[in-house]
Amino acid sequence: MDDASADLLPTSAIPGPKRLSIVGGIWEQVKFDRDPVRYMYGLRAQYGDLTRFQNRLGTMLLAIGPEYNRQLHQETDLFHSRPFVLPGGKHTSQHRLRQSIFSLNEAEHKRMRHQLLPVFQRSMMDLHQHSIRKHVENSVSTWQPGQARNLHRDMHLMVWNVVRDLLYGLDDGTATEALHEGMEHWMLQTFSPWVRAFPVNLPFTPYNRMMQDANRLERKFLDLMRKRRAQGVEGNDALAALLRFKTSDGKEVPVELLVGHALILFLVAYETTGNTLTWTLFLLSQFPQAQQDVLDELQALGPNPSYDKLEQAPMLARVLKESTRLLPAVPYSRRLASRDGAFGRYQIPKKTRVIFSHYMTHHLPEIYSNPERFDPARWETIKPSPSEFMPFGSGVRTCLGSSLAQCVIKLAIAHILPRWKINVVPHTQVDRHMGISLGPRNGIPVVISRQDRDLHKSPITGNIRDMVEIDHPEPAKRTRIAA
Repeated sequence: MDDASADLLPTSAIPGPKRLSIVGGIWEQVKFDRDPVRYMYGLRAQYGDLTRFQNRLGTMLLAIGPEYNRQLHQETDLFHSRPFVLPGGKHTSQHRLRQSIFSLNEAEHKRMRHQLLPVFQRSMMDLHQHSIRKHVENSVSTWQPGQARNLHRDMHLMVWNVVRDLLYGLDDGTATEALHEGMEHWMLQTFSPWVRAFPVNLPFTPYNRMMQDANRLERKFLDLMRKRRAQGVEGNDALAALLRFKTSDGKEVPVELLVGHALILFLVAYETTGNTLTWTLFLLSQFPQAQQDVLDELQALGPNPSYDKLEQAPMLARVLKESTRLLPAVPYSRRLASRDGAFGRYQIPKKTRVIFSHYMTHHLPEIYSNPERFDPARWETIKPSPSEFMPFGSGVRTCLGSSLAQCVIKLAIAHILPRWKINVVPHTQVDRHMGISLGPRNGIPVVISRQDRDLHKSPITGNIRDMVEIDHPEPAKRTRIAA
């Protein structure tokens, strides 16, 4: 140990609850998976920004704040990303499906990211925007004034259609609907707190049902990938790029080694974007002045503005930043120490598991004043660092799909808001739910009507009120954009 590391404290010196029995660790796992936001707040309130706790997997660290975020994102040789999907046996479908770009590290991650980056670069959005607009228009074409809709479900299906088309080159039809259903069912199983707490592959257990779902889903994806490779892998979509991937010595990679990349990329793309779009429209419905400001800005841009124009729209940009600050699609991430090393002022051993939180960072009052307040105007005067604002990650692990997500969300808002007024059904209970990303449990029921600019928020209940100051009055509008 060198002189610098000699001054570091051992991991055992990190504060945290007392050591638990195996049963106690399982129960802590269940509590975390049921509501990670509540769990993290509880730990931080009692033990501070760096906490040692225990779950089914053993000892974990919870690290809160920009300094820890910076180290975890920059020291990628020490802190490795790991699969966020439950493991299965080494030769099972579940094992293959959990392997993706999100679990690759260092040289492997760099090679795969380089392979996929052209698909998601900003210049592709000019090509994609017409297809995205078509899918948005088709998704709301059946809306009628006075209809009750599930906003989350509608936005989810809209984004599914965009991803299915642009990233996977799939036509709408029975086969892709079966694929969608299979992905949804498997995802619900693999993120179930009870499946994660008791990963025992015995007949009739929830874990066993998840394993069977994984078998069926892998067969569907492998069939899709083999057909696509047989037809040729030309094209600008993500599936074609994956199927063109070669080993370091130039050989074709078997589809069995790419199936997890295809599945997880698909899931993450439509889940995170669909949830972010849902939350943004929900927040605009609850804060009428912000919605009026966005409507003024869109009116000034004219009908069906191009994405270039929307990118230059400051109010829309501030609303999206504030939405992803308050309700980031990914509220926390995990890392695993690849070797012994320093973390803050502590010496941590190899295989130490660390959780860090985008959500908790975005709600720190020392970074964001009145952090639970929806205040798009704050972005006129603040410029947080990449370790203080990270809705799309940071550093070499910045989300590949951030440009596509923002393009979809802005085009969808630009089409929907000037035409439709969205009112949450009064007294709806809006609660958070953590699956592959942060979304509303049980959806968000709304009633739609023609946009008449007579905007009012709805009274709501649920733990969304712990995350957002729904009842706080909005500031009066200062400047009106001329039509």
